[in-house]
Amino acid sequence: MGNIYKRFARVFHEGPYTSFSRRIAKNFAKILENFHIRGKKVLDVACGEGTFAVEIAKQGFEVVGVDLSPEMLKFAVERAERENVPVVFLKMDMRDLSFQEEFDIVTCWFDSLNYLLDYDDLKRTFKGVWNALKPGGHFLFDMNTIYGLFMASQEGPVYIQQDSSNVFEVQDIEFDLEDSIATFYVTVFERKEGNLWERFDEIHRERGYKIKEIASALREADFIFSFYDDLLNKTPVSDYSRRLWCVARKEIER
Repeated sequence: MGNIYKRFARVFHEGPYTSFSRRIAKNFAKILENFHIRGKKVLDVACGEGTFAVEIAKQGFEVVGVDLSPEMLKFAVERAERENVPVVFLKMDMRDLSFQEEFDIVTCWFDSLNYLLDYDDLKRTFKGVWNALKPGGHFLFDMNTIYGLFMASQEGPVYIQQDSSNVFEVQDIEFDLEDSIATFYVTVFERKEGNLWERFDEIHRERGYKIKEIASALREADFIFSFYDDLLNKTPVSDYSRRLWCVARKEIER
């Protein structure tokens, strides 16, 4: 998984993708209030280029971000230094988290968990998150649903142009109904000099999981949880939700 962001990391960092993380960070305190979640120590899993981690650190949270991509982490460290906030960034696979009851809250945003194409890897990640949480701690994440990935594949190519007009991106999505895997074909054109452009391609894959599969994996990791279509309004997830949001809790040991 770490290899797919070698060249795309900079496009991600400079493009419109960070708006998703900024929006969650802006509403993070409200989300915590909605679910009566307390605590200041946060582990951001698959933190990417660090937007969410840095933004909530500016709000007073003590944040550790982990990601598998060294290219993404480079931008994350630069962002934290530029914003002058003390975020710790570590290169780590979400399937092999090595923390023991250190965090009040663990987050994993922007369908990062869909990149786990093997169900056993999803269960392994959930168990690692459970280990990382203090008793009573919470795990918040989102995932693309099978319906969401299928609908995205039906909408045709997506064209993205950065504000600088020096980067142009095309995404086309194929969805395999049998194994519920969406393949994202990403083509990027970067302006070099004058009218000269350079092209590179990356392939990203996400697996859509049935809601009952996600629930089973969370139960196996001993979480108590609820699924939502929206965390701000606490709207329940439905068969037509394109994205699933989850609030899971590690029980306080008695």
